Amino acid sequence: MSDVGQKLLLYVPYLRRHARLLTGSQEVGDECVRICLEMVTAEPHHLEGGDLKVLLFRAFHAAWRVVETTISEASPLEATELSDRVEQGLGALPPLERRVLLLAVVEGFSYPEVAQILELDEPRVVELLASARRDLHAQVSVPVLIIEDETVIAMELSRIMQEMGHTVVGVAAREATALELFEQTSPRLVLCDIKLLDEDNGITAAQRILQRFEVPVVFVTAFSEMLLTGGRLEPAFVVSKPFATETLKVTVAQALSTYASPDAASIHKKNLLAKLSKIPV
Repeated sequence: MSDVGQKLLLYVPYLRRHARLLTGSQEVGDECVRICLEMVTAEPHHLEGGDLKVLLFRAFHAAWRVVETTISEASPLEATELSDRVEQGLGALPPLERRVLLLAVVEGFSYPEVAQILELDEPRVVELLASARRDLHAQVSVPVLIIEDETVIAMELSRIMQEMGHTVVGVAAREATALELFEQTSPRLVLCDIKLLDEDNGITAAQRILQRFEVPVVFVTAFSEMLLTGGRLEPAFVVSKPFATETLKVTVAQALSTYASPDAASIHKKNLLAKLSKIPV
């Protein structure tokens, strides 16, 4: 494998996360990532003359536009393979504001890089990002359970959730406490670390919660590589420590948006449980 190919593989898990957040479906996102990778393999000039990650994400967004056009024209070649996805809203391109927000905040691209990826001018990127940030603050309040053993981090997570308008109903440093608090408070969002007090594990806590309840779990962890492995089933809601406030807010908003749809929630929960079951704890 060439040096470019090896470097490209390092970015694939992050591209898959981005695709999942953008489209609202891991299956849809993976389809677009596949098209993107096939395109840059067949036409390697797409990855020449600049930062490899920026060029890869630019190619991805070009591929997404191709997928959208193909579906909207009901091409026989793609319609059979993607027919179920059209019913899930793939025919409607996610708002441009969301694309800018995810690229700038979650992926950490600079304004000039976002402009290059989306083929926009920089003032337009700044305008769209400001609009997206305003929309992000208009979230409906939900009760939140925080599973985190570091007191300072738990306090910061609580502050951010309250800033978003949510209510923190409990903080747990151990698996058993987390389960008790969940039973008592019925949260509609869980923020969960992986490594907990006394060698307890947040993955096990999340599994036990998800086996009984349908609730979005956002992993806030220094061990994000355990979840962003590049495998087929990729939980999208992962925030790496140390985290930026806006990155957490965007991920929480996307998690809540996904679980607002019963069908999307059921699919995500099933895939996440399958993924977690394969991670050694």
